[in-house]
Amino acid sequence: MSKSSFWQSKIKDIFNYTLLVGMGLGVGLGTKYSWDWYNTAPEYIELDTTAHFINVSEKIVIYTTQWCLYCTKAKEYLTANDIAFTERDIEKGNKENDVLFQSIGYSGIPKIVIGNVIINGFNQPILKKELEKNQLI
Repeated sequence: MSKSSFWQSKIKDIFNYTLLVGMGLGVGLGTKYSWDWYNTAPEYIELDTTAHFINVSEKIVIYTTQWCLYCTKAKEYLTANDIAFTERDIEKGNKENDVLFQSIGYSGIPKIVIGNVIINGFNQPILKKELEKNQLI
């Protein structure tokens, strides 16, 4: 084997290994990001929320925890706009609250229920739009 064909062979091997590693990384990262995207809760969902408003006089129900910064921001926003709401802390061990929270189908907090819309997280533009739509602000 000549010296030039030896180096050509090595360069082809390096190229092939680099190509295989690159393809593997591409498939792996593509799968990871696709899975993350697939499992991301939508910003809001529309469904029958009647069960969330049984024995509640307010037009807004918010599912929270004490340690959640976004829950605090959502409550502060509603309070600053003089909007009454019912808070349900999902960590207080209330079975009824647990069942209602789990009926939403997506994890994460806060969950803000207004009419037949459930807002996932504290998304101020969507929250404001829903409050305006329901004539609460």
